[in-house]
Amino acid sequence: MVVIRFAKPKGIDFPYPMSMLHGSMMTRPNTIVIPGGKMGLAMQLIFTPMILRLLDLKRRAG
Repeated sequence: MVVIRFAKPKGIDFPYPMSMLHGSMMTRPNTIVIPGGKMGLAMQLIFTPMILRLLDLKRRAG
């Protein structure tokens, strides 16, 4: 099992990764527990929107 805790969960779309990661569960409002074999997929689902948002902010600033 992998525990993913978000320090600042504002802006995280929790229902989407939860629906894509079979066997996952939320143990607290800012914590997801997923099966260990799905860690790579979880990282993609969580980090891709964050990275895209950062790139968009960079484009707007520059």
